[in-house]
Amino acid sequence: MNLQRPGTVDEYAEWNAQALRRQPVSRRSMLKAAGGIVVARFGAAGAAFAAAGGVAGPAGVVVSGRHLSFVPGADGLLQPAMAISAQLASKTGTLPRGLRAFVEVGTAPGQYGQRHEADIQHLVGRYAIAGGPASSQYYLKTTMTGLRAGTLYHYRVRLSDGTVSGDAHFTAAPATGVPRPFTFTAFADVGTNVAPAGGPWPAGVFDDNAYLPTDPVAGLDPHPAITQTNRMATQKPVFTLLAGDICYADPDGSGLPADNTAITKAPRGRNRFNPYVWDVFLDQIEPQAASTPWMFATGNHDMEALYGDHGYGGHIKRLDMPGNGPHGCPSVYRFVYGNVGVISVDANELSYEVQTNTGYSGGAQLRWLEETLQKWRQGTLAETVDFVVAFFHHCAYSTANNHASDGGVRDRLDPLFSRYQVDLVVQGHNHLLERTDPIRFGRRSKAAPDGSTIRPADDGVTYLCVGSGGRPRYPFRPAPGVAAPAPPGITPAGPQLLPEGQRYRGYRAPGGENTTENIVNGYVWSKDGTAVNASGYLTGTRVPEAVDWSQVRYDDYAFIAVDVVPARKGQRTTFTIRTLADALPGSAQPYTEIDRITLERTAGRSRLAALGRPA
Repeated sequence: MNLQRPGTVDEYAEWNAQALRRQPVSRRSMLKAAGGIVVARFGAAGAAFAAAGGVAGPAGVVVSGRHLSFVPGADGLLQPAMAISAQLASKTGTLPRGLRAFVEVGTAPGQYGQRHEADIQHLVGRYAIAGGPASSQYYLKTTMTGLRAGTLYHYRVRLSDGTVSGDAHFTAAPATGVPRPFTFTAFADVGTNVAPAGGPWPAGVFDDNAYLPTDPVAGLDPHPAITQTNRMATQKPVFTLLAGDICYADPDGSGLPADNTAITKAPRGRNRFNPYVWDVFLDQIEPQAASTPWMFATGNHDMEALYGDHGYGGHIKRLDMPGNGPHGCPSVYRFVYGNVGVISVDANELSYEVQTNTGYSGGAQLRWLEETLQKWRQGTLAETVDFVVAFFHHCAYSTANNHASDGGVRDRLDPLFSRYQVDLVVQGHNHLLERTDPIRFGRRSKAAPDGSTIRPADDGVTYLCVGSGGRPRYPFRPAPGVAAPAPPGITPAGPQLLPEGQRYRGYRAPGGENTTENIVNGYVWSKDGTAVNASGYLTGTRVPEAVDWSQVRYDDYAFIAVDVVPARKGQRTTFTIRTLADALPGSAQPYTEIDRITLERTAGRSRLAALGRPA
């Protein structure tokens, strides 16, 4: 394969596999290539293990990075089960022969009446170029079955040498019917505030630490990714959604072949990659994810060409993707919690901006997506699912400067979401927070400022970009001009002549900003003019657009908490979205609520009698 010609992630992975078959690499040479990383990684994992209450046995192996995931059936209804994955790290980089792992489960600490043997999976990563990344990582995976709905469980991991993790707990999903009120949280573009051990790595390459002096939290919070993750726990969520760009093991984010020979800047046609960033990330989220299911979508920085399955082969080992989506789309799935249906969409497959994975499903993802929406709005689950949430990475609607809106995502998803009355779309990619007014078939239906009540059955879909999870922030658009042109025939006037400013509860513009909903110098990615860019991957072109739907804008770190109040059939059920941001200067609070809206439906009445685009 000619790597100078842009290809797909699968082509890159297959080229690497063929090259390795011609030139096999022994485990010893792999461990030598990993060098001091193995030793340093064991030290970091051991610290996390001890901090979580673990006690090591004689084998020199520790357990860290525990994280839970739901186990939905084919239709999305949750099974009486919970999946768990965790990392196994050793002093030598290998596991003792015959080592076994178990997860012990009970209803109180120290009273573990069930035992489930875990599968130990070896994830090997080796790139067929001199100096390319090499890794040998181990993960245990099992499913805790036979759970009683709504019951609190405690669990721990035990290895056959006597190593035992600290206690963790979770609550099984509620039974069908009318569940109690619950809260879930969401964010995206998280990354880590600690680089993998065994560096040194320049700041901002394999961690988030490239914050600018102009960042409002500079000097106040040196680790926003850790802060946002920890603050979500204060909301006591029943699950957390992460809408792509999970840990940034690939900081370049275009799905190109892995190359660690030039850390400060990737050569053309290559991406830097360090698989041990995953270990840091899983340790970072363990205090929350060991007790609360985390459900992941994939972003452009999650296309890892070191592995197969469209670059998601590593995710299959490290995470617990439910696997009830279309064949060949590992990160596409659905689940139902209470009266909320949630769909993970792979926006990489739809993107016009980064086209390395575009179209890999041959239309299967969109066919499955429509089938799911039909079942939830017209089929047997129409009386169970009141609210539908879709989460994915690239934005269908955003006015941010760096990535803005992706036409491939918008053109394919907006018509489906409008027809089937999707309530909320959670997006990432742009490192900031932005909420739209409700949109139906590409048009704003009404203004929905802070405190509004929205009726999605009539008003349309709310799109919320929450790429504010910790990665260094992005700006909104500058003033209209050469760098940010207005569409042909549009003449900016009044505030539209100014650079795009923030817009949220309590914001006081310093002056010289456009703080209205109306932005004339936004843009959307188009497939027209697709070409190879300077980095060596296929990308589309930016088409200027004027928008009137940008209701809330915040360019620092935040997450959303969604409070759901189910109801009996025929009664009012609500879905309140709270945006919780870094504490504003002088507030003396752990965080500041900067926006709140409530979506409202009639419980059990989401069935659609007829579908179609309004005239």
